Amino acid sequence: MNSQIPSSVSVLIPSWRRPDRLVICLNSLAAQTRLPDQVIVVWQADDTATRDAAEGLTSQLPYRLDVLHSPEAGVVVAENLALDAAVGEIIAMIDDDAIPAPDWLARHLAFYADPKVGAVGGPCDAYFQDGTPLPKRAVEPVGIWTKWGGVTGNMYDHVPEWRTRPPREVDHLVGYNMSLRRAAFHRFETGLRRYWQYFEMDACLQVRGNGYRVMFDFGNVVEHHPTNTAYTGGRHGDLTVKVVNPSFNLGFVIGKYLPMWRWPVIAARQLLIGRVTSPGIVASMVAIRRHGGPLREAGLLVRTMKAYLSGLFAGRKAHLSKIESRDHL
Repeated sequence: MNSQIPSSVSVLIPSWRRPDRLVICLNSLAAQTRLPDQVIVVWQADDTATRDAAEGLTSQLPYRLDVLHSPEAGVVVAENLALDAAVGEIIAMIDDDAIPAPDWLARHLAFYADPKVGAVGGPCDAYFQDGTPLPKRAVEPVGIWTKWGGVTGNMYDHVPEWRTRPPREVDHLVGYNMSLRRAAFHRFETGLRRYWQYFEMDACLQVRGNGYRVMFDFGNVVEHHPTNTAYTGGRHGDLTVKVVNPSFNLGFVIGKYLPMWRWPVIAARQLLIGRVTSPGIVASMVAIRRHGGPLREAGLLVRTMKAYLSGLFAGRKAHLSKIESRDHL
């Protein structure tokens, strides 16, 4: 085994309307025991407050800080813009509202001494907006993607004793605490819909498809202070973004990576069961009991299933396009 740790790392931070949190994140990267070689902040659309906050720190930080602009708002577009400008052999990702421990980057990089490792991630401890921590959880499994389209995450708010667990190979990771070997994947998937759920899973499946391992480090925990309501529970807010689009995205990833002969079973399970965040019939009944609104839930069930099936075929098209592009090389 090659014991050489890659020599360069770029940290990507697409930032959106959280300039105060971004400043805290950038300063926490300045306190790393292993400094990044490059940090790229992407401000999006008309969010000039984020631009000004980042540019105001460029001369004060002990690492190279590049500030880029994406005219289009969106995490995948911003990540790919940053990826094109990245110089590192390793691409690290963290949210602008996350705070890493001082050894965060060093722990990530240590895994890449193994040339078979293509991606590394870790959990977060999340906090309510008033600064109090969310309840701790001991929920298994962690980071699993099954051959029948089942996805579990459980990569947040772990009980303290889990921090001493040994690292574990998983199928996918979360972008608030994640890194990738640049040679192990191509780009972040642009075919997904806002709010782009599952784009990190798609990247990890690229990594695994290229023969690399994806590792989860239970002890490398970041603080996360999320404000994005797209991921909160309940039925308030934009349900297209919160419920319908994630169903499309899940179908897209399944269609892109799993063979069509499995689709009837996968689609039947989605229709019959699903989840409250992507409801099938059973999950719709649970949602009615939890949130009320039977007519709303019936409408969501129809919209979700249509989006899921559309995602399956869009993902299949992306898969075939990838094969065609590879054949033309």
